[in-house]
Amino acid sequence: MSEQTPNESSKAGPTQTGGLVAASSPAKAEPGNHSTRFIIVVLVVVFVIAVLIVLAVYFLYTHPGSTAVIRDIFIIAMAFTSMLIGLFMVVLIIQLQALISLLRNEIKPMLNNANQTVSTVRGTAVFVSDNLVRPTISIASFIAGVKGAQQAVMGRMNKPTNHSGVATPK
Repeated sequence: MSEQTPNESSKAGPTQTGGLVAASSPAKAEPGNHSTRFIIVVLVVVFVIAVLIVLAVYFLYTHPGSTAVIRDIFIIAMAFTSMLIGLFMVVLIIQLQALISLLRNEIKPMLNNANQTVSTVRGTAVFVSDNLVRPTISIASFIAGVKGAQQAVMGRMNKPTNHSGVATPK
């Protein structure tokens, strides 16, 4: 191992000790700290909301005139929201009807064409298999059988061969 001066060791960054790399930077936050911090934030937010609700109820109870005005404003806002939701529902129904029409008139014919194409390809594959591949394989296997029989009769199979599989001459 080479020795380093104090300046070189401080610039080096991670150091290797016994096959393990030790970082010279401060340790990262542990997962437990993050979840604990999150729980504390959630509890503070819940507490603030509870305090605001208690203050709102107290204000509404002590000021009945303001409560009536706020109630009327909320009733108007709810009516407006209901009308807006109804309008969105009508738009949603119209869009759904357009989607169903698209599926019936454009997508269904495409799927039918795709099914016809698949059927044609399947029929072509069966035709080629029955009329081209099977006879070719039959002829090739017959020729291989004739060659094997010829080699057996001629005695070439019993002669020693070199590593390339060719019979060596005597």
